[in-house]
Amino acid sequence: EYHAPQALPSGTEREWREGYEWVHIPPPRRLPAPTGNELVPISSLPDWAQACFPGTKRLNRIQSALFSTAFESAENMLVCAPTGAGKTNCAMLTLL
Repeated sequence: EYHAPQALPSGTEREWREGYEWVHIPPPRRLPAPTGNELVPISSLPDWAQACFPGTKRLNRIQSALFSTAFESAENMLVCAPTGAGKTNCAMLTLL
């Protein structure tokens, strides 16, 4: 599968300094709250997989976006997200 080239977001500042490149990427705009259809319910997982997410009703936005690749395929993934974004549960989905 071919992925189109990506560019840095508008407002990005780049400077070549001695021995390195300095890049400032502005924070992204805040997304609206996710709708119910956007998040994968834990109940949609097989019973044996639901046991790995006790007390969780739905995957969060990033976990839901990655769900089909992480849980239903053997594709490689690289997940870059801030602390607390749910990367550990993404990794758990790949193991299941």
